[in-house]
Amino acid sequence: MAFPSPLKPSAWVTATARAAHQLYDAPLILRDPLALRILGSEREAELRADDQRQQHPLAAAMRAAMAVRARLAEDSWSDAQQRGVQQYVILGAGLDTYAYRSNAAAARIYEVDLHAMLQWKRDCLRAAGIAEPEHVRYVATDFTTTALMEDLLQAGFDAALPACFSWLGVSMYLKPDEVMRTLREIADCAPGSSIVFDYCVHRKHLSEQERTGLDFIAAALAAQGEHLQSSFEPPLLEHVLRQQGFRHLDDFDAESLGTRYGTRLSGIFRLLRATV
Repeated sequence: MAFPSPLKPSAWVTATARAAHQLYDAPLILRDPLALRILGSEREAELRADDQRQQHPLAAAMRAAMAVRARLAEDSWSDAQQRGVQQYVILGAGLDTYAYRSNAAAARIYEVDLHAMLQWKRDCLRAAGIAEPEHVRYVATDFTTTALMEDLLQAGFDAALPACFSWLGVSMYLKPDEVMRTLREIADCAPGSSIVFDYCVHRKHLSEQERTGLDFIAAALAAQGEHLQSSFEPPLLEHVLRQQGFRHLDDFDAESLGTRYGTRLSGIFRLLRATV
């Protein structure tokens, strides 16, 4: 199927995996009643008729990975709200639906992505009949060229108050220095701020089977016009983040995430939560 947007095919793949999770997995890791609607009726019908391909182990593994990373981000935001945090920033928002199915009306949610991606998403929302809540702000930025915090401040972000950030499915497409620039900006946020993000593990820390899987993923992405540009060694990444000012780090490997959410995951990508 041709991608409906000329930008970031991975955003469409991620959204499709989250939607397929609602149909083909039980128990659900991520409950998302809007995941199918935002794709449109045509794609929803295709997914419902795609039983044979969705039963393939690779498809199941993709769904699990997408569901787990979104669930960890949303769980972390829920925990942050319990501590009084009222700003949630979704970096690389793509077709994420949290803001449209949550009851966090007292909070301010910022969806951050390329201008064209945000416009495409809002077109998808309108086509699906999904209303845009008043507490959502759309922030156009480019992680390769612009200053994130300047763009957030122009959208009403309060730098004096803590915020919870999620950054999923983005860092691996950026160069290492671009990843670190964004993380440094978040490290300068108010105390109590946090970020959950995923990253590609450097191949020296992967098993032979995982390295083969990484090569397969990289080739598939390259065929779509997207390229993996960064990977990190977990101990070194933690060291750098502590130097930047993050005081508490939770690095989630495949085993810990599998235990937490009751599924089996690859170790190619990991999730990290860092708190200022």
